[in-house]
Amino acid sequence: MTILVAVADDSAAPRVLDVAVDLGAALDVSLYVVHLLDDTDADRAAERMRDDIEARLADEPVTATVALEFVGRHSRRSGARIAHELLEIAADVDITHIVMGHEPKGLRGRLRSGDAAVAVINESAVPVTVVPRAEN
Repeated sequence: MTILVAVADDSAAPRVLDVAVDLGAALDVSLYVVHLLDDTDADRAAERMRDDIEARLADEPVTATVALEFVGRHSRRSGARIAHELLEIAADVDITHIVMGHEPKGLRGRLRSGDAAVAVINESAVPVTVVPRAEN
């Protein structure tokens, strides 16, 4: 049993990791942490983020695998592409739960790029925990 943890390069990532670690430890399951990339070439910033996440999780009470995955081009809306990729990973890796962040975009942003969290919730066959943006 594995929890899929989707992290972006944003301010929500630390909270998403905290929630996933707590959930993984409570359920005694491993984590598969994924950072989705648009391009097939991982740049140094993405590799550095992966390395930082691995270091952050090294002393936690859960086993974690951290990966960079590439988002396919089957949809022009980035939210839909991200949701599709997460659901494919969930099916391929035998995921039993998904943890992901959510930053509201407003109506214009949702219409332009879609909302990955909502799409995952609507289509997922496993429970989904959505970690909201931190209040300032």
